[in-house]
Amino acid sequence: MNSPATFEPGRGRYAWERHLLEVCDLYLVGGTVREILRGAGVDSVDEDYLASGIEYDDIVSRLERFGSVNLVGKSFGVIKFTPPSRPTVDVSLPRTEFSTGVGHRDFSVRFDPRLPVEKDLERRDFTVNSMALHLGTGILVDPLGGRGDLEKRLLRVNREDSFLEDPLRILRGVQLMARLDFAVEEKTRADMRRDGALLESVSAERVRDELNKLLELAAKPSRGFVFMHEEGILTYILPELDATFGEEQNEFHPDDVFMHSLKSCDRARPELHLRWSALLHDIGKKEMKRVVDGRTVFYRHEEASARDADAILERLRYPRELRKKVVTLIAHHMFNITTDWSDAAVRRFIVRAGRENLDDLLALREADGLSRGDDAVIAQNAALRARFEHVLASDAAFKINDLAIGGAEIMQALGIGEGPEVGRILQKLFEAVLENPEENTREKLILLVSRLKEKK
Repeated sequence: MNSPATFEPGRGRYAWERHLLEVCDLYLVGGTVREILRGAGVDSVDEDYLASGIEYDDIVSRLERFGSVNLVGKSFGVIKFTPPSRPTVDVSLPRTEFSTGVGHRDFSVRFDPRLPVEKDLERRDFTVNSMALHLGTGILVDPLGGRGDLEKRLLRVNREDSFLEDPLRILRGVQLMARLDFAVEEKTRADMRRDGALLESVSAERVRDELNKLLELAAKPSRGFVFMHEEGILTYILPELDATFGEEQNEFHPDDVFMHSLKSCDRARPELHLRWSALLHDIGKKEMKRVVDGRTVFYRHEEASARDADAILERLRYPRELRKKVVTLIAHHMFNITTDWSDAAVRRFIVRAGRENLDDLLALREADGLSRGDDAVIAQNAALRARFEHVLASDAAFKINDLAIGGAEIMQALGIGEGPEVGRILQKLFEAVLENPEENTREKLILLVSRLKEKK
């Protein structure tokens, strides 16, 4: 574990740091210090600063000499500062805060330049996030033993009422535990279990943001979801997933739906839409489970899973674009293109699934297969990718806008005005070109339009 003495006492790395060190105590704080002590280079971590012993207006005027200042966090004693050619950082004054109001959406905050730094650290969530590193002296301020917990790879909450103040800290602890591969201290685990129901009072947007970190930043998000299930927390966050625990499958799946979903999520690339798709791709199996001729089946579970996934992501306030992509991937994840398929059939599948989704569909298919021990999926995917590339190289039309003619030429050829008939004809032309890409020339399509006119 790196020593904070790697900093040169009395020297900041940047001109604005050196200037502030002349007039106040300037610290790196929170997760920044945690990551430095874990071995991350100081230039590779997000930087959060704490400035003590200086008035808010004074520090604002000084920072304005060195870059752009945004006072959006003024009521919290926070300054968004953007130095030249550097990312924006938070520079805060020491403060106390606690959650207020319905849904833990509001917080009572009091910042005070004279408040001891230790008091600011004590109001934070976990001990490993409650350290400060003085940029002038290189001294580590660690009132709660965070460095010791870091060395023991232990997540410990700062105080017993922390989750009562802000229940979202339970989820923050879960994603930190999974990301850092830490154990959770037993009293902290008990407090999470005791206060888990309070998560229902937290806004969907705040819950979503913590789930994003779990899904995108943890090598194995399953650690977080298993923990939440074991401690009775998951039912307040994703009850649909929690309900799949113990739901046995058939001979193709060694795990129940719950563990299969988590293993698939772990196998997926750490991209939000892929991780959500893998996590929820079988969420509808519990509903669609049937026994036919003595065998367990889940016919059309992909449709139920896509519908349920859309409802879950809407509840968590995800944007429409991400929801649409996840729903599309889940709805088509059971695809199986064989050598018997014609190129026209493959083209129709590409149109249904979306050309832009093919790579993600293969990735989801691989995560699904590998999670149940089906290593053959890798070779199968290679063959599917080659088939897609062959069909895509044929200069075919994969959307109506790819047609060699448009609505204006149809109206001119038929002597009609704008209306639904033009759309219907375009769709017929598109279907003809899907079947036979050679038809996609201006001359052939105009001829086809004329034939359609004669049939009327």
